[in-house]
Amino acid sequence: MKNIKILKRFIVLEGLDGAGTTTQMKKLEKKFKEKGIGCVSTMEPTDNPVGKLIRKVLEKHISIEPETLAVLFSADRNEHIYGKEGIKNLTERGVWVICDRYLFSSIAYQSLKCDPEWVLSINSYPLPEYLFFLDVPEDVCSKRLNKRDKKELFDDLELQKRILANYHMGFEKGIDSGVKYFTLDGTEKPESISEKIWNNLHI
Repeated sequence: MKNIKILKRFIVLEGLDGAGTTTQMKKLEKKFKEKGIGCVSTMEPTDNPVGKLIRKVLEKHISIEPETLAVLFSADRNEHIYGKEGIKNLTERGVWVICDRYLFSSIAYQSLKCDPEWVLSINSYPLPEYLFFLDVPEDVCSKRLNKRDKKELFDDLELQKRILANYHMGFEKGIDSGVKYFTLDGTEKPESISEKIWNNLHI
């Protein structure tokens, strides 16, 4: 991931399913608004047509090949970054963007059944200025997921263990990219995690 452009004011939250990334996205967005700083929160898959199709796959309403799913994620990401109101345009206008999951999720999840180098090759998108990984043990995430009404495609405990290993593989590949990368204890109280995220941002 060397020599890939870094998008200033772009923040990404990553973690296993159940790690609390959505909670932290909402808390961080609230903090920005309290400070009067322009900010947009978003997530992947998106609410765009391709993103909605991906959600149907994740919810097991549709079955497709792993490579097809990887390509769909990349296509959704391309629109997310380069679309008219995409992340690139927003950040270049001075707006901060907080994203719940990004291309590191593709490396972690799609590499379960696809060649990791191929997954990387179809995801050569700009990287975030800030990357926060919420580190939560797989069994803790599994207990959190069991409280939800629906099980999704990647919710199995054994899969989550492999996904965690793939996350670390992706972070190792991106360590020299210039991304400001932080690992946080995701088992701490949400308010404590939120404070640590905020304190690591240079605004």
